[in-house]
Amino acid sequence: MKEQLYQPLGMADSYHHEVAEKLEGKLNRMGVVYARSRGGPWRPAWKPGDPPDYPFVRASGGMISTAWDYAIFCQMFLNGGIYNGNQILQPETVETMTSPQTAHIYTPRELERQSNFYGYGWNVSKDGVFSHGGSDGTYAWVDPNRKIIGLVFTQCRGARTPRAKFKELIEASIISP
Repeated sequence: MKEQLYQPLGMADSYHHEVAEKLEGKLNRMGVVYARSRGGPWRPAWKPGDPPDYPFVRASGGMISTAWDYAIFCQMFLNGGIYNGNQILQPETVETMTSPQTAHIYTPRELERQSNFYGYGWNVSKDGVFSHGGSDGTYAWVDPNRKIIGLVFTQCRGARTPRAKFKELIEASIISP
């Protein structure tokens, strides 16, 4: 990840696993992750410097990043694999990753009702918007038709996050031609 994506994109504050020695000097910039049980009080579930929840790199989680770095990552996808004039991913790779890969498992009738599918690493809607949600409430979406990137960075595990409302407000603010 570091050699193929983070360095070429200039994502200096992104890691694929929370390893304390990599984060030295940056822990004070990280947020506490909060959680609550069944409407109870919010309590810290993870604090900067705590050991990782999983002691190994896993595909379903573990990216540590800043909003700025993640915006760069999303911009590269919006640009079809190009960022700052550099071809990071091939356009065909971006197309494959952001296209519905699960549509083939539905019957034609089910397919009509289905509005979201899985690509490779992204949820993909019928209108071409692709998105990804993180384990602690983060959410990113890319709308190639409108050239929009949206990021919601929350730190609240297992709770209702403001991401749907935020996206709704962004959508409402756009004047359609």
